[in-house]
Amino acid sequence: MAENFIGLKAPSVERPTDKVISKVKELITSGILKPGDRLPAERKMALDFGFGRTQVREALHKLEFYGIIKTLPQSGSVINGLDINTLDGLISDVLNLQNYDFYSLVETRFVLEVNAIKLCAERYTEKDITAIEKAHKNYVDFYDTDDRVSNDFAFHRAIAEGCHNPVFKAMLLIVTPDIMTIYQRDRICATDTIAAYEHEQMLNTIKKRDGQLAAKLMTQHLQGVLDFAKSKLEEDK
Repeated sequence: MAENFIGLKAPSVERPTDKVISKVKELITSGILKPGDRLPAERKMALDFGFGRTQVREALHKLEFYGIIKTLPQSGSVINGLDINTLDGLISDVLNLQNYDFYSLVETRFVLEVNAIKLCAERYTEKDITAIEKAHKNYVDFYDTDDRVSNDFAFHRAIAEGCHNPVFKAMLLIVTPDIMTIYQRDRICATDTIAAYEHEQMLNTIKKRDGQLAAKLMTQHLQGVLDFAKSKLEEDK
């Protein structure tokens, strides 16, 4: 992806997803939520906590990835059956995770997405293609707005959904908020139409179920930011 870069450092402000996790921690430590209890619906949590449903959803994915909550069919998200002290310690560990450096985040995203698009091309359903097409259209239609970065990541997230590997998706949801924070803070997104063209190429290749070519296109798409992040890492050593 052709991108315009400025010096980057990991964000030091508390992330919205971590604020949501802190709210969940308060509910558990206060006894309002106990092991085995079902969490409120996303919509209610968003209203009660004062955040968007996207931030709530990302926080829940993070909690699930680290085994603090689990999702049960037709039951929603429930607190894992661990004792209170263990739950409190686990959540504290998640909140105290370091702000990873930009290169580590981008490298992880690179590895995940190159493999995710290959699997997506091999496994997608018509519903997946519809979602990817919609995300691409939103990116093109709202390119000149403040939603450009979020629509860019929505396109990539739709591809991850289409790979039908929930671990790939969960891991991307963990690294994506930090990357988006840096992108938006330092205005890293491309200022031309190259990214939209590359998105369209990847979409068309997925439709043809050509996983190898799709992976190659994703590699080319992300190579520029990976190279830049690596150069910044070496400069800071």
